[in-house]
Formats: sequence, C-alpha cells, structure tokens
Amino acid sequence: MKWSLPVCLIFFFSCLFPTALLAQSPGIVVRPAGGNGVTILNPDGNGYASATTAGFTTNDISQSEIPFKIIAPIITEPTGDLATGPSGGFTDIVKSLDNSGFYLFSDGTNLLFRLRIGGIISGSKGYSILIDTDGKFGNTGVSPDPNYIAPTNTSNGNPGFEYEVVLQTNFQVAVYNVDGNSSPVLITSFPLNTHSQISVALTTDSGNPDYFYDFTAPLSSIGSPASMRFVATTVTSPSSALQGSRSDIYGINDANTKVSNGWISVIDAQPPVTPTDLTSGGAGAAPTCTAAPVINAPVSTGSNITVSGTWNRMDVSKPVSATITLYKNGVSAGTTTVNTSQAWNIIVANIVPGDVFYAKAQSAGESMCMQSASINAGCAIATASPVLTCASSKGISGTMPAGSTILVYLVPTTNASPLSNPLTTNMTYPTSTTFAYFAAGCSGGTSNVVNGTYMLITSNAGCNSSPIFECISSGSSALAGLTTNALTLTTPIFPFQTTINGSGSVSGNILRLFINGKFISTITATASAFSFTGLSLKANDQIRIYESSGTSCMTVSNPFQVSCYSQPAIITTNSSGKLLATATSISGISNYSGASVTLYKGIAPSGVATGSVATTAANGDWTVTGLTLASGDNFYATLTNAGCVAQPSASAAVLAPTTACPVITGTYTDAATAVNGTIPGPFTGTIRLFLDGSQIGSAAISAATTWNINSVTFPLYPGAILTVSAQASGNSENASCVSSATVGCTSPAAPVVTPLSASVLPGQSVTYNISNISANAWYALMDNSGVSYATSVYKSNTTGFSIITRPFSSEGTYSLKLSADNLNGCAASFQTATVTVSATLPLRLLEFNASVAGKIVNLYWKTTSEVNVSHFEIEKSADGRNFSFFDKVAAFGTQTTNSYKIQDIHPTPGLIYYRLRSVDIDGRSTYSKVVSLKTSEPLSLSVTPNPFSDKIVVGITLAVRNEITVRIFDNLGRQVHVSKKLGEAGQNILSCEGLQSLQAGIYLVKVTAGTETAEKKLIKPGK
Repeated sequence: MKWSLPVCLIFFFSCLFPTALLAQSPGIVVRPAGGNGVTILNPDGNGYASATTAGFTTNDISQSEIPFKIIAPIITEPTGDLATGPSGGFTDIVKSLDNSGFYLFSDGTNLLFRLRIGGIISGSKGYSILIDTDGKFGNTGVSPDPNYIAPTNTSNGNPGFEYEVVLQTNFQVAVYNVDGNSSPVLITSFPLNTHSQISVALTTDSGNPDYFYDFTAPLSSIGSPASMRFVATTVTSPSSALQGSRSDIYGINDANTKVSNGWISVIDAQPPVTPTDLTSGGAGAAPTCTAAPVINAPVSTGSNITVSGTWNRMDVSKPVSATITLYKNGVSAGTTTVNTSQAWNIIVANIVPGDVFYAKAQSAGESMCMQSASINAGCAIATASPVLTCASSKGISGTMPAGSTILVYLVPTTNASPLSNPLTTNMTYPTSTTFAYFAAGCSGGTSNVVNGTYMLITSNAGCNSSPIFECISSGSSALAGLTTNALTLTTPIFPFQTTINGSGSVSGNILRLFINGKFISTITATASAFSFTGLSLKANDQIRIYESSGTSCMTVSNPFQVSCYSQPAIITTNSSGKLLATATSISGISNYSGASVTLYKGIAPSGVATGSVATTAANGDWTVTGLTLASGDNFYATLTNAGCVAQPSASAAVLAPTTACPVITGTYTDAATAVNGTIPGPFTGTIRLFLDGSQIGSAAISAATTWNINSVTFPLYPGAILTVSAQASGNSENASCVSSATVGCTSPAAPVVTPLSASVLPGQSVTYNISNISANAWYALMDNSGVSYATSVYKSNTTGFSIITRPFSSEGTYSLKLSADNLNGCAASFQTATVTVSATLPLRLLEFNASVAGKIVNLYWKTTSEVNVSHFEIEKSADGRNFSFFDKVAAFGTQTTNSYKIQDIHPTPGLIYYRLRSVDIDGRSTYSKVVSLKTSEPLSLSVTPNPFSDKIVVGITLAVRNEITVRIFDNLGRQVHVSKKLGEAGQNILSCEGLQSLQAGIYLVKVTAGTETAEKKLIKPGK
C-alpha cells in the first residue's frame, strides 16, 4: 500500500559486516567527532571538511572547504607497497583518480597538511611531514647537504631535512628541529582537537572508505622558510620518521626502496614551493621534475664540438621522451629530443678551457629542474708546470713546454688573491722552451726582484698549469721552494661538504686554499682552528693550504684528498642492537646492488677480515656465511661500490642469546591496558611487549615465572598483533619467540530500526527511528557500494534518534545498510534494508489535516482504494525531524472514500508536527506529508537576578489556579533545590533562598504548573 511509491524495507542484523564497507558521509569530520567548532582546519565550524554540509559528492579536492594544493607523486605509487602495515589500511597513503594523496595549504600564518589514508583505527601511529628548507639534500648532486647523516641499524639517518611535523594520533601534533640530526629535538607541540582532524574522503581506493588526515602548524615554527620541499611518511608508532619504522613513503614504491634513498628520490624530483604558492590564490606546486640526463666526460675544447650524453626516465609510468637542454656557463647552448635509454648529441660552436657544462631534461607535463653533474671543458693534454732552474733577487729562470708563456705573480702579504699582483713585464724567452724574468741565469745586473713569495704558471693555448712557488730572500740563485707547514684538516673530507675545517695556524696568519692547483679563497686565521666555507668539492680533489705571516716566506701544507662517498653498509641486529652468539652468519642491508661487503672481526679500523666477501643483491641486502659468533665478539663491515670504499659500518657486539621465550596468556581487546603472561623459569631479565612490531611496554622481573606489563605506552587497537620478547640479564634479546595474540574488539550493539519497511514515491525520503544505541559510535546509512544515503550521526550517549534519507529520485529497489561503527578498526554492526520506490499508488490519501480547538488538536484524513491496508499510525514531533508514535487506527479496508479522525487532548505547547503512517498487511508502510500547527504558548517566566549569589526570585503568570513547582539543576543534571507553591491565575512570585552553598557554574531553573513547563539558565559566578 502506498500513497507514494511502494517501498519495501527489510532489516537483518549482523556483527560480521566489515568496517571497510561502511562509509560515513563523505566530508564529515569523524575525529574529533563532529569537529571541534571553528578551528584552523574547519574555519566554518560545521564539522565538515567539505565546502558545504552536502559533503563530497563528485570530487573531494575541488569540493574541499580548504583549497588544498596537490603535491603530485614522483611516480604512480601502487596501493599496498608498504614496508609494514595492512594494504589499504591506516598507514597506507592511497590515491585519488589523479593519483594524488598528499596536499598542502597555507593561510599566510599556518601550514596545513592533508594525507589521504586508506583506513582509521583507535591506535597510535605517526603521520610525518619531513621538510627541506635550505634547498640542499643528499650526499651527491648539484646541491648536497653538508649536514647529511647516513642511516644506521638504529636510525633512518637524515639526508638533509631541517624540520619535521608529525601527527601523533592519540597524543599531539609535534614540530621537530632535525637539521643535522637524526634524533629530533622537539620545538613545540599542539593539541589534537585544535590542530588536527580526520574526515571521510570520497574515494575508496582499496574498495574501502578512505580518510583525510589533516593537521597544521604555524609557519613560524618551521622558521618561516622562503621555499620548501616535503616528504610524507607514515610510521608504525607515534614518533618521528627519522626514528620510527617506516610504513609508507608518499610517491615511491616502498617495496623497492630503502628509506633514505626513497626520501632522496622524492626531494630531488620535487620543485620547491613557496608559502605564497600554497595560498588560495597561489599557483600551487609545479609538476614533478623530469629525471636528469647524463653528460659524457670529457668535454673537449675547440670549434663545432659535439657534447653527448644519455637519458633514462624515472619510472615506466613516466613519459617515454624528453627534450634535453645543454647549458654552457649557465646559458642554453642547444636542445634536442631523446627517448628513454637512448643517447643524445648537441653540437656547440665554440668551447674554450674552463667552460662549464650541465644539462636538464623536460618531458611533457613535467618540470625541468633536475640537473646533471657539471663538466668542465678541459685541455686535451694537461699543461705542465714550469720547472725553475734558478731564482734570486737578480731574476727567475726555468724551462717550459714549447709554445707556452709564463705567468708570474708576487703573492701579496695581505689577504688579497695571489692572482691580484701579476708581473707582466720583463719576461723574456731565450729559446722556445726557456724563460727568464729579468736576468737570465739569475745573476748579474741589479737586484730587480724584491723579496717575497712568487707564483709561476704555464699558459698554453688558454690552458693553465698548476702553480709552482718560490721564496726569494737573497741574491743567491739556489732554489729554496716552500717549507711544509704543520696545518692539518679534519678528515675524511666528502664531496657533499661545503666547509673544510683545520687547525695548526696562528691568529693573524694568512691562509690560502688551492684545490687541484687552482686558487679558491683566502682567510685570515683568528686562532689555531680555521674553516673554509662555501666550497664545491668532488671526489679525488687535491687540497693544499698555503700559510704566510707578514713578509716571511709562504709555507705549504701536505696534500689532502677529497674522499669518494658511498653510504656505509648496515649490519642487521636485533631490537637491542646486538648479534647472537652461536649464529653462523651475519646479514645486513645497503643502498646499492652489486656492491661488495667485507666483514671484519674487531673494532674499526683495526679489525681482521673474516668470512667471504659478499655481493649485495638487487635490493641491497647481503649475507656473510660460514661464521661462528661468540659472546664478546664485535663486528663491522665495509662496503665498496664502483671502486669507492665506504666508511665502516656501526659496530655490532655479540652477546649470548636468551633462550627462554615468554608466552602471552589470555585474550585482549582494544580496551585492555595491561598484558600478562608466563615464562619458563625462574627467569631474571626484561620482558618487552610489541604491538604490530612497535614496542609498547616492558617489565623487569627477577627469578619469576610470570610477567605483567601495565599501562602500555600506546593503546591497543582491533586486529593488531601482540608479540613478546625476553632478554636475560647480560644476554642478548630473544625476539624470535612465536607467542602472539590478536587484539579483539566488541562491536557496537545492533541498532533497532523502525519501520522495518516503508513505501515512498519518487522524490520522497524515508525516516527511520533508531534505538538500541551504543555510545561513542557513528551511525551511517548507505548502499552496498558504500554510497551514503543520509547524513551520518555521531552518538555520544544511548538516546534514540531519527535518520532521514535523501530523496529517492527514481523508481527501483534500493538495498541499504544502517551501520553502527566506533571507527576503532573493529567490525561494525549493521542492519540491511531494501527500499522499493514506485509511482503506483494502491492507496490514495485524499486529505490529511490538523486543527486546534482550545487546547485540543483534531487530526483527520480521507482515503480511497484501501487495498491490503492494515492500519494507520499517527506520529508526532516537536522539531519536525524526530517523530514518535502517538496513536493507531484500524483501516476500513474498502475502496470507497473513508474518513478518519482522532484527537490529541494533551498536545505539547508551541509548534507541533504530525504525520500519518499507512501500514500494509504485509508490513510495508509509507508516510504522508507532515502537517504542523501551534498550540498555546508556554508559561511566561522570569528569574532574577542573573547572575545570582544566595537567592533568586521567580515570576510566573498562570491562566488558571495551579500548583507551581520550581526545581534547580546543576550542569550534570543533578537536582540541587526544589520549591512548591499554590499559584493563582495571574502573576505569581516565588523566592528560592539558601543558594549560597552552590558552587560557581551554570544552572537550569525548571518551573512546572500543571502540564506546562518553562526553563531558564542561570549563572553563579566565582568569588
């Protein structure tokens, strides 16, 4: 039966419906539930991340309340590429249709972060944004970071980040200073309720609802940078990504990449963005960078020289071709197009020695920002330095390659450049291979050459040699050369360093830096220690420091060489950083494939090589076998990659293993705060408890066979795996124990829904009354695909409520599900419903109206064609939304016109709503339109004073004589005062005294006279 379309609704209860299929309304904020009013992340305070309360309907990027800017991934990242954690789950950064999952926005004061995450739980995890603010990163390339820190077996290292902002669920939003540090230093922190929120995204990347994890921090807390680059990383514990176990790095395939290399790949391929770029009117982030080309060395000098190289795209998801631009001294020298894995060539009209070349590539839809290594055009054959035969105050003579000229400089006694005082006259060339400055043979004539240090350079066709130096202090022609000084440099020196440090000087002395025979810079020493800054170094560069004091002869340091750099190998140890005695192999990881690893027994650098040399696998892993580890031994490893020997790894000590294994006893839910177990014993040592691999507690026990870990660090969450380890005193930890327990949970109670069936016309909605409510649960109505059919409702208590569906636009059968979900990772409870929408009307409702006669409401309606109609129910509501049953009338069941009438003799004063429900014999039902009317106004009430201290005066006007009751309630709903009086028609005054003992706060005064009630809020201020 129906006067709208017939709608069939059938509900079934189950606790097995997975949470993954239960979406809340896309756009609604679920943590904190319903939002926290007006915040930085929810400026309109309506509890929606979407622009309106209609939620996300077609696009959760363009329909966002905050216009976040997309940070594009450097490749098409697969879902489920995690190092740890469930695929498509609470640490998986998933993607929208445009492959994006990371977003940024700046309001000018704050930086806002958004991650698209595949799930939500009640557990504690870390959602980290690592930030590069100085444009320097990694240990190679155009701008390496001098503060680069390699990873170890206890840290992920730090390839060049300055700051980190971490959403630590259940704890805080933390801002860390990580510049030159792999152990973050907390700068400040912010509460979750004001600086974070989690809302429902529109996407279902893994077939289950995705969520937006939003958090924010002031730009000032990260140094108000001019530009930034970012890496988003999820962590299995609520900690820094530099210290915690990585789950997912945004924009790469984590299954193929070590942590540090992954971070470097993301930063190198990301154009910097400014805070202005991230504002609502900003341009946003530029597309990702095209992979850099390679220039073949050497680059020759001359005319019409071909410069060649190769190019490979970053990933198979990237464009297959690119345009190569070659730069000479920073200016474009030509372009060409090349396909991936192919060679390219560009002809340059003229190249002279010293010209600097580099190349960039750009594919369609990408940015040109990654740069090849720079190549200096050099001479085909290195020019030989001059060879002196004599030097005195009479002159300087020597030999040189044929066709050359000699450049002579008197080195200043100030800190001026040694090239600042050239001696351009009085040079002769007795033969094609000899030269003389003033007198040939350095004798005879006058003393033309003043005392001092002289620098001489051979120049041939634009190619200059390394300099030679000679100190002249007398007329003797004997060659003195330069004395070697005692200056030392801090070594090793690596190519990514921009500063070299040394010692052994004297305050006031002039120090000159030469690299590969070329003058670089001059400083004046202020103490024994000194530094040269702003350098650009390469492996195998030769460094010398020249020192002078006043007019004394200059001295020269021993040569120092810039070492090549390969990231050290890492020895894999247990969670306490130890190796186990009796083991027969040692394994580890590296950032290279095909590298060789040599294992040493002892302490670096004096260990003894042991075992066979290992070759790293494609993923960088390595193993040395055939060993016998004994307690007290120490091991380290060195790695050689492409001929470069890395620094020794961190040392790993061997301890005797703990053989005892603890056992977890009992079962646990997400509400548990303690875990218990047994261990063979008596056992003395430490028991450690882990949740999905992250330590959450420990207990020291002595001669015990049982253990208990109270007050776990992080809350348990459904589906997590508890494991346990043991470490006997003086021994190594035993982390191979098999005992485990899966954290269970209790689903919310099955909601009870009425009506169980209904019928509506196209364009109409269905209202469901929901009871059997569980506190702190979300209630959502959707179809089998997760499409929302009503606004989700969060219940903090167990009071029943109503949900109104969105209008059904077309005829058909709709299968719906009403879920109860506490969003902790536990399976939701639900009931299903089938809604049939039809324009066929077996029942016609001709009229439904209401009127007031005195204080009585008359309700009447007319019908026709009552086929299979069982009865009619009247429902009423005080707000037009939440309706309750009022009365029931049996149907006549005829096809003629039928009239019905009932009365509401005790209507609620004020505006009241009614609707009619027609129920078929088979239980299906449908609703009429809603009618409303207004009954007599509520009591006229006044209460003074407000605020109050020791008493209040209540004024109330009655229409007839009646008993008046005055009750006062505190903000917890407790009655704290009551007064009664027989009131007369007209104005009545009651005095409520003795209120001085009430505490400061907000109170509710409730006055009742007969069936009428009135209320007022009062404030009692503090003293």
